Amino acid sequence: MKKTSLKEWINKLKLVLVRFPFTLIFLIGLSILCFLSIQKVKVEIKTGLWAFFVLGTLLNVAVSLYLEEFKKWHLRILLNVLSIVLLAVYCFTLPEKLFEYQHYQLIAFGTVFVLSAFFVSFLKKNNEIPFWNFSRDSIIDMFITFVFSNVLFAGISLAILSLDKLFAIQINKEIYSNLAVVCYVIFAPVYFLSNIPSESEKRNQEISFNKILKIFGLYILLPILAAYTLILYVYLFRIIIKWELPNGWVSTLVSVLGMVGLLCIIILYPLQRMKENKPVEVFSRYFPVLLFPLLVLMSVGIFRRIGDYGLTINRCYVFILNFWLFLISIYLLLSQSKHVKWIVISFALVAFFSSVGPWSVYHITKRSLTTQLEKQLNDAHLLNNGKIIIAKDRTSKVDSITQIKLVGAIQYLSKTYGNESIQKFYPISIKDKSQTEILALTKMENFTNNQQFSYIHLKNQSVYVDTDQYHSFLSLYMFGDQNMKYEDEKVVVSMENNKLIIKNKLKEMSGFSISLNDKLKAIVREKTTNNDDEFTKEELTIQGKDYKLIITSVNVMFDKIHDKIIISNFKGYLFY
Repeated sequence: MKKTSLKEWINKLKLVLVRFPFTLIFLIGLSILCFLSIQKVKVEIKTGLWAFFVLGTLLNVAVSLYLEEFKKWHLRILLNVLSIVLLAVYCFTLPEKLFEYQHYQLIAFGTVFVLSAFFVSFLKKNNEIPFWNFSRDSIIDMFITFVFSNVLFAGISLAILSLDKLFAIQINKEIYSNLAVVCYVIFAPVYFLSNIPSESEKRNQEISFNKILKIFGLYILLPILAAYTLILYVYLFRIIIKWELPNGWVSTLVSVLGMVGLLCIIILYPLQRMKENKPVEVFSRYFPVLLFPLLVLMSVGIFRRIGDYGLTINRCYVFILNFWLFLISIYLLLSQSKHVKWIVISFALVAFFSSVGPWSVYHITKRSLTTQLEKQLNDAHLLNNGKIIIAKDRTSKVDSITQIKLVGAIQYLSKTYGNESIQKFYPISIKDKSQTEILALTKMENFTNNQQFSYIHLKNQSVYVDTDQYHSFLSLYMFGDQNMKYEDEKVVVSMENNKLIIKNKLKEMSGFSISLNDKLKAIVREKTTNNDDEFTKEELTIQGKDYKLIITSVNVMFDKIHDKIIISNFKGYLFY
């Protein structure tokens, strides 16, 4: 085992100083900000300053690794300074209080800078193996750094605590926070930087694949991925057979499958190159093909969510992820998964360009939501010459369902983009007004409870029905909020997507369905207006050409924002 001497540690620190001088400056600046924040000094630390030093640290690691190939030192310094200036312009133009979309943007930039550090040294051709070796070594070093910094913090913290408990030495609690800065902001990054493969080590073309990584990728990750894929395919066939829209969760599940599958391709890349393992070769070659049908399913799920609930930043990012998964799957299929570094490069490029400029996620979402809000305000007759009519000593004439939609849109835009995003709709300045004050201008309520639970029942349980035109009768009682079902020797009745599905056991192709959605929505809205749980037979009757359904009682949960109902504990009389 190789011994590490003090002299070697000093040499490594010197090497960090030579390779990453600007990164160390950013780390020193970030440490000073942390210490000042802990001491609660009266100096105001602006948000832009925090962003500058955090993002600057991440960006400069990538820039320094890229510039190592440049032989002229003055050119390296110039490009380093240029990148710092560009970052400073962005960070110091940020407002003191960040809007929600700016938090997303900062996270996106941080992710791009971290990913860039893995591939900036390997943009030339025939660098797949060096890229893989460098990525593997860097991730292992990250893990080791994490363990070492935690052990260091825990050990010194325990020593300080023992002084307090055993010798009654008064210890200021701030010392633990200062220690955390030393361990996690100074020691951990410097230790990691000192172990980043050197310029010569980065060019290592030798294929090496250790046993632990093989066990993890081939015998743990791959079987889990196979089982997960099988489950999603069973679900795909199920919704095709039933011809129904996919569950909203499907986008998340397919995204996870796609990302884990691509990660598995990267991890097992050396085995594919060595052509010593047939399952790995088959997986790397055909996983993109298996992913295509599920990506189509994901697309349907995304469009369903956007259609039902509108566009948001999260849904826009999911849509872009879906589009990227399509593109990278096509690329891997055509290239037979020979160039895995482009998985990381393309993801970083898409993340960056979807977060900047007028085509960014944030601008697209903002334009979509403001257009939608303008239409809703027009439909509610709240606009006069494009400006909201300010309410004076009256309650809002807008019904509660419309109010909820308007309030949700105004609150989302105000919270995500600031009051400036909705200023054009108001005849007075709302720059410094709170959301409550903005809503008060139109006498709209700030709804805190967006779910309404209702028990609806028939006024008189004894009903008269002329049964001459019907040949069958069922008294239905279906309990629960899912898998609701009634069954006897002749018929099966189930509840799916707020529809009663009636199937005749004796005649295989005989059956029909009754939608309860519109009827119950109308009843819940009327209940909200009149505050009455009881309804007449006529109000609770749904009649078709060959059937009549009389609802006697039902429990309904109404999601006001999304205009959606969930039915449970259903009772009724069905004539058909």
